[in-house]
This record gives sequence, C-alpha cells and structure tokens, in this order.
Amino acid sequence: MIRQIGGLFWFCSVFLIGFATIFFVLPFDFNPAQRTLNWTPFDWIHAQNAAHMLVTEVIPNILMFIPFGIFTPIVFLKMRKFNKVVVVTLLVTVGVETLQYFIGRSSDIDDVFANLFGGMIGYGMFKVASFLFQNKIWWHKLIGVKNN
Repeated sequence: MIRQIGGLFWFCSVFLIGFATIFFVLPFDFNPAQRTLNWTPFDWIHAQNAAHMLVTEVIPNILMFIPFGIFTPIVFLKMRKFNKVVVVTLLVTVGVETLQYFIGRSSDIDDVFANLFGGMIGYGMFKVASFLFQNKIWWHKLIGVKNN
C-alpha cells in the first residue's frame, strides 16, 4: 500500500507540471502570434523587474520540479542515480518548453535551468531522506527495498 502512495505522489507531481505549464493556461493564453523563444540564459537578471521575475517565474519553476526529483527515484528503481534523474528531468522540461512553444506560449531556456535545478534539489532531498530513514521499515516499503 505504501508503495502505491509513492506512485500516486509521482503521478500528482507529473500532473502538476502538465497542469501548471500547459493545461491551465491553454484556453486563456493560446496565441501563436505572440509566442516567444528565449535562448539567452539568465536574461531575466538584467531586466528592470528582475526581483519580480525571480518570485513569479524562476522560484515557481524550481518548486514545481522538486516533487518530480523526489518521487522519480522513489517510484522507479532504475532511477536511483543522480545522472538518470537529471537526464529524465531535462527531457521532461525540454519537452514541456517545446510543447509550450508549439501551442502558442513562450519558451525560455531559463525555465529549463530552473526546472532542472528543482529536479536536482528534489533528488538531493530523496538522498537525505534515504540516509535519515535507512533503518525505517516504512521507508524500505516506500522505495521498494526488501528487508532481509
């Protein structure tokens, strides 16, 4: 049962990513003529409203991918390595940004960096939890480790 809860949380994190980046704004923000593509990394730092952009765009993008970074290695046994979580997170975020561009929204390389950083933070949280709870039966059940 506890293993299924981990899967449910992973599914919820994927749903949150899809809802926040594609489905929520689609009916309201669909305008292919106004889409933009920003390939300049950290361009927002030089903007006049940099603090506002940090709070409204960068931090939410980081926070959105933290659960993905936590629950991907919990649910998928073969995703327990840092590099694997980074690659999957990168593929997901590049896929989201590409889809956003083609549905008429803006795409930004900074979103890719922020999302990737969020996934990495989440993986770090998974590793800390694995260390802290390494002797807990419920943790072993959650991550699918058999007790001897």
